[in-house]
Amino acid sequence: MSLDAALWLRVLAGPLIWFVSLEANFALAPLAPDARFVLIVISVVSLAIAAGVGYFGWRQWRRWKHDQPVEATPGRRALSLGGALINAFSFIVILAQTLPSVIARNQ
Repeated sequence: MSLDAALWLRVLAGPLIWFVSLEANFALAPLAPDARFVLIVISVVSLAIAAGVGYFGWRQWRRWKHDQPVEATPGRRALSLGGALINAFSFIVILAQTLPSVIARNQ
């Protein structure tokens, strides 16, 4: 995989992970009282993936900011920072959609 494709994958990973998590929550919503544990597991896995991808984008941006190797063009630095920020935002959104599953009581 080329460097540019990996950078774009990091940018698109957060929203894609959020979308998959949201669709899984909607699909399991009718089973919510019985599938509450599954909803929480899906959300925790989604949070972990979004945090990991965001961390790698941030780490690469910091490395390129200080070392400035040949492949660290301004566009690539922007993509790595953008990937980190979009994944951080996706993390917050996934966390916000997880809270009702965690807080809700079985009725």
